[in-house]
Amino acid sequence: MTREEIVMVLFDLFRRAGYDAVSIADISAATGLGKSSLYHHFPGGKPDMAGAVADFASGLMRVKVFDMLTGDGALPQKLRDMAAFVSEMYGGGGAPCLISSMMISPTAGPKAIDTVRSIMTEWINALGQALRAQGLPADEAKQRATAALVEIQGGLVVARATGDITIFETALKSAIARLHV
Repeated sequence: MTREEIVMVLFDLFRRAGYDAVSIADISAATGLGKSSLYHHFPGGKPDMAGAVADFASGLMRVKVFDMLTGDGALPQKLRDMAAFVSEMYGGGGAPCLISSMMISPTAGPKAIDTVRSIMTEWINALGQALRAQGLPADEAKQRATAALVEIQGGLVVARATGDITIFETALKSAIARLHV
């Protein structure tokens, strides 16, 4: 199994169970690799793994969301594409968020936490840039972008807590509507 394949397994494990709940034994069982092989790929142990997962998530968001939002194209299509990716990534509201999973764990290590934090900042900035390109003043663009992310992430948390994924779907639609200029 390559390092990239291991990171994909880790991404799913950390996202679904939470970083702290996943043990090295769980990772070994999911990957089929022994501890020594895991430490070969990630000499710093679980914090090193968390950093690799956060880097993967950041790269994925950059390609699928940030670059798309800041690139050419009409805002309505960009927002539809973002909503489709976010809905897919969160399983329509049924799959947990890596960001919340990693942020609640101080043992994930500063690199992972900083990277996850930067994902949210970069997402707000990319949305704000897309809105500014439509003529919105910078302050209003940032406010709308931030409110939309709060709505999306909050909707996901409430949907997961209640088991009602329609809450996420409604929050996502409302957030996208908030972003139209």
